[in-house]
Amino acid sequence: MTDYRYITAELGGEVARLTLNRPEKRNALRDETNLELQDALAKIAATPETRVVILSGAGKAFCAGYDVSEGPDMPERTPPYWRYHFRLAYGTLIAIWRLPQPVIAQVQGACMGGGLALAMASDVVYAGDSAFFGDAEIKFGGGGNMFPILQNLIGPKVLSELMLTGRSMSADEAWRRGMINEVTPDADLAARVDQVAAHMCLLPEGTLVKNKAATRRQMEASGLATLLAASEDSSVLGLSTAEPNEFVKISRERGVSAALTWQKDRFAKVGAYG
Repeated sequence: MTDYRYITAELGGEVARLTLNRPEKRNALRDETNLELQDALAKIAATPETRVVILSGAGKAFCAGYDVSEGPDMPERTPPYWRYHFRLAYGTLIAIWRLPQPVIAQVQGACMGGGLALAMASDVVYAGDSAFFGDAEIKFGGGGNMFPILQNLIGPKVLSELMLTGRSMSADEAWRRGMINEVTPDADLAARVDQVAAHMCLLPEGTLVKNKAATRRQMEASGLATLLAASEDSSVLGLSTAEPNEFVKISRERGVSAALTWQKDRFAKVGAYG
């Protein structure tokens, strides 16, 4: 077990396990989380004995997205900070994408924003029936970071709806849309993922690395790398130049919980999506 603060990492065996480990925050991501993930992924890439990686979240959620807390230990949100932040965030996605070994995302509960990005960058996604997917950051002025990968999975109309509403979808809908591979009861999820990982490890040596590279090249041929870079630049520009909106103002004055309650209530009054 490698010692990290925001993740746990079981490295060195045929199956490596990376677990987001802030269950009290529904595994909300911080910049340090990305640094730790990238360090662990680099170690896995340098360990050919490792055949498969399982990426999961501790507790009831996979990942609720990026930590939007305000406090003395949070960095000041300046333009140079946003460049640093998104460089880290996209660096983790690229590290998963280009990792020689396949990554299985094991998802239960919230899989939102940055968590959705991690799952979509993974090779396959197995979800418990409690899982739900989306990008809530759209509702407070961010979001849309995963559209280059999602547009290869779900089609332009569904992508536009997600980007223009910030709504979430259930595990069953995500499966129907082609975002995930399988839905299973939460109680059976870990065993099912272990079963799939064991199956992969039985394939002849070199098969997983070769076939993952082939599937990635097919998607990259459509210009994915260029689109990801453009999405990163757009995110940096948007957040660097935006004036504080009402969500941000309430968050700073009364706390994130108050801001989230305000946001939930105003969308509930319209009632367009459940």
